[in-house]
Amino acid sequence: ASVFGTALNMLNELEGSGLLGLPYAVRLVGWAALGCMGVAGVMAGITGYLLAACMYDATGVRVRKSYGEVGKAVFGTTGETVVTTVQTGNLVCVGVVYLVLLGSTMHSLHSILQTDIVSHADQRAWTGIATLCVLPTVHLGGYHRLSFLSGLGIVCLVAIITLGIGCSLSEIHADGAEPMPDLKIEHLPTVFSMFVFAFSAHGIFPDLQASMRSPDRFGSVVSVVFVLNITVKLAFTLTGFYAYGGSTHPVLAANLPKVAKYTTSVLIVLNTLLSFALPLIPVFKNLTRLAAAYQIHMTGWRAALMRSCTVLLCGVVAASIPNFAVAMGFMGSLTLSFLTFIFPCVFYMKLNWERMSTPVAAGLCGITAVGIVGGVTGIWSTVLLITSPPNGD
Repeated sequence: ASVFGTALNMLNELEGSGLLGLPYAVRLVGWAALGCMGVAGVMAGITGYLLAACMYDATGVRVRKSYGEVGKAVFGTTGETVVTTVQTGNLVCVGVVYLVLLGSTMHSLHSILQTDIVSHADQRAWTGIATLCVLPTVHLGGYHRLSFLSGLGIVCLVAIITLGIGCSLSEIHADGAEPMPDLKIEHLPTVFSMFVFAFSAHGIFPDLQASMRSPDRFGSVVSVVFVLNITVKLAFTLTGFYAYGGSTHPVLAANLPKVAKYTTSVLIVLNTLLSFALPLIPVFKNLTRLAAAYQIHMTGWRAALMRSCTVLLCGVVAASIPNFAVAMGFMGSLTLSFLTFIFPCVFYMKLNWERMSTPVAAGLCGITAVGIVGGVTGIWSTVLLITSPPNGD
C-alpha cells in the first residue's frame, strides 16, 4: 500500500467509532477527561513509534513483519504465543465494539422511524442484523483492496465530525455552554480506558507497516496521523459535551436534532460497515497460520467459513453488551493496555537496552506501569459503570 493509503487505513481505524463516545467521557469525570485524552494520546503515539522501531535490527534492516515475531525475538516461542493470543483477542474485541455501535445506532433510529417494522426490535435484534450486514466485507481481501473502502469511510467520518461539531456549536449558541461536572473518581479508570480505545490501533500497526511499499516511512505516518487524531478528538469532545452536558448520551448522535440525528446515524452505519474488516485481517492471518500448523490449509470454502464464523462470534458477544461506553471501557482495559502500552515498551527495552539512556528507560517503565494499573482499575471501574450507571442512563 502507498503511504497515503496506509495513512487512510490508520486514520479510519483511529478516528472511527471511539470518537462518538468521548463527549460522554467528559460527562462522567469532567475536566479530568481532557487529562486522560492527553496522557493516552501522547503515550499511544510514542508506543506506536516504538512498535514500528521493533521491526528493525540495530543496523536499520527490517527483520520482523508482525507483532508475534517481535514477541518471539524477545521471549521466544512463548512470547510469540502470548502476543498473538492477546492481539487476536483484541482485534476480535474491536469487531465486537463495532457491532455494538452499529446495533445501538440502528436502535436509536426508533425515535425517528416510527414504523411497525422497527417498533418491536430491540438493540440485540439490530446487532444481529448488523452482524449479517458486515459479513460480505470480510471476504473482500487485504489492506490494499480495503484502502479504497477506507477512503469512503473517511468521507463518511468527515461528514459525521462536521455534523456533530456543527450541531453542537449551534446548540451552544442558542442555549449557552453547559457547566463542567465534578470529578467522579470511581469512573476515572473507565474514562482512561475509553481514551485508550480511541487512540489505539496497535494490533494492526505491524500489518499496516508490512503492507507498505516504503515501510521505513511508517514512523512519519504515525506522527502525522496522531497529531491530526488528537486535534479532531479534542474539538469533537469539548463541543459535544458543552452542548448537551448532563444529558450527553454514550453515542453523541442520539443527542442531535431529528434530521441531523438521522443523517449522522446513517453515516455511522456506513462508516462502520466500511471499516469493519480492517481490524480482522490480522485475526484471519493468525488463524490461517494456526491451522497450517495442524496441516489444515485455509483456502477456498475453509477460509470463507473461518471468516464468517469469526464475524458471527463477534455478533454473539456484542448482543450481550449493554452500551457503547461499556464496550469501549472493557476493551481498553482487557487487551489494549497490553498491546498499546505494556508490550511495546517491554519489547523495545529488551531489544535496545544496551543503547538506551536512563531517562528513556525510566519513561518507558512509567508507561508500562500506567498500562498495568490502568488495565486493572479499568475493569473494576467499567463493572461499576454497569452496576451503578450515572443518573439518566
